[in-house]
Amino acid sequence: MSEFRLHKHGGLVIALSLACGCATAARPPAVEPPPTVAVEDCFSASDIKARELCFSRMPDEEIDECERMRFLACEPYRDMYRLDQELAALQREALASVRKRFASYVDGDPAYLDDLADYLGKSAQAWSVFRDADCLLEPLAQGMSRREAENLTESCRAERTQARIGQLRGLFFPKET
Repeated sequence: MSEFRLHKHGGLVIALSLACGCATAARPPAVEPPPTVAVEDCFSASDIKARELCFSRMPDEEIDECERMRFLACEPYRDMYRLDQELAALQREALASVRKRFASYVDGDPAYLDDLADYLGKSAQAWSVFRDADCLLEPLAQGMSRREAENLTESCRAERTQARIGQLRGLFFPKET
């Protein structure tokens, strides 16, 4: 038999074996690329927290491209998500630190640490409401259209949150700043 006929028959045997389930092809497992989020999906997010989460999942290269196309349309949302996470972690860390540092105060003032935790929570809530209201006001007070204001408001929120993180670090961890 010629070499051609052997290859031809060998291929036929392999094909028939695969078709009947007698053998399996050695194929690498299908690797699906990680899901990417389309910018349009993020813009259509139902609320601001959903939009922030959506943009936080986008690769930095896509955020950069989005910013080249639409300034302040993507990056502030991604940054705000990250800053919210950082702020929440800092508040937990600060509370743990003061509970440890001021544990001896409980002997003379049993409610001291509970009050401190309560005041930190109330301060965080009041600050957040102030930040959001102030950042809603700022672009409109400068004459921006409502269409432009949304992204500028988010940028303002990110800037103010970064400042709050610095403020809390200075208050709770003064030697580290």
